Amino acid sequence: MNKPAQILIVRTDRIGDVVLSLPVVTAVHRQFPDSVIGMLVQPVIAPLVEDHPDLDEVLTDGDTETGAGGFFRLVRKLRQGNWDTVLLLHPTFRLAAALCFAGIPVRVGTAYRLYSFLLNRRLREHRKTSHRHEAEFNLSLAQLIGVEDHPVTFDLTVHPDVKQKIVQWFKTNGLEDQHPRVVLHPGSRGSARDWPADRFTQLTDQLIQKNKAVVFMTGTQEDEVLIRSLIEKTEGTVHNLAGQFTLKELIAFLDQVDLFISNSTGPLHIAAALGTNVLGLYPNLRPASVRRWGPWAQSENCIVTHHTECVRCTPKQCDCAQCMESISVEEVWQKANQILRSLNS
Repeated sequence: MNKPAQILIVRTDRIGDVVLSLPVVTAVHRQFPDSVIGMLVQPVIAPLVEDHPDLDEVLTDGDTETGAGGFFRLVRKLRQGNWDTVLLLHPTFRLAAALCFAGIPVRVGTAYRLYSFLLNRRLREHRKTSHRHEAEFNLSLAQLIGVEDHPVTFDLTVHPDVKQKIVQWFKTNGLEDQHPRVVLHPGSRGSARDWPADRFTQLTDQLIQKNKAVVFMTGTQEDEVLIRSLIEKTEGTVHNLAGQFTLKELIAFLDQVDLFISNSTGPLHIAAALGTNVLGLYPNLRPASVRRWGPWAQSENCIVTHHTECVRCTPKQCDCAQCMESISVEEVWQKANQILRSLNS
């Protein structure tokens, strides 16, 4: 097997998916330290990876690459990179076709798509069984270019200037010495089954009253109205950070807190990758299971709905079934309290 010189890693879906692909970047770099390594992501997610110590180049696939004309702009962009090897971690027909049209010699991806013939090194492993973690599935693809077994390592980097900005933010707001710092992230932007939003309000009151916690709520600018409505119902002071931070600032912020609580979301994976304590709320669904999508190395800090596994669940059905309601506020607080107590032991 020839040693690759220019390796492109493709992952153009959501934040959490990209975070769980970062171990591939590290593994590939350590196997081929002299190779140029690039990553193709959505423009909005580029700040997440552009400071990664093992990446030499970050490409984006965004609005300018949509439609027929955009497809060929993407092909030209790929050709200009002179990539000789590509790992397609997020398989779509469009991406597989673009990589083929770009003439990249070694194209690695799944064997289980109708368009898998566009790839020439194919992994025969069904992810839908969810028998392993997503980060491990991703590393399996890297083995097809000669990457040996490698531990899951994220190397998610907090830029020093951004870290200092967040440290200063805590000081400016009189919070530099206040702990425990607990972040609640009630939304998921449709990427997960959501715990009822009003329960985050009830949980907030318990954390403030029983743990003397400094509580923050995070989310996108689109979540600001929801978060403001939740905070208005709380009995203590809660800091509304919806839409207040850039992605890099959010990463630096999550590196400075004690506990992050949310549904299965990208920020949950960011926090776990940084080594921050997390508490994840999950449905009992195989495609969304803790085994595959849980926070790495913190699966014990997840609470799963108490229903039997639903094999035919759809978002529409879930609107009726509300399986996430089976997770009580008291149950989540008890787990959060256990985690916070362990910080002082």
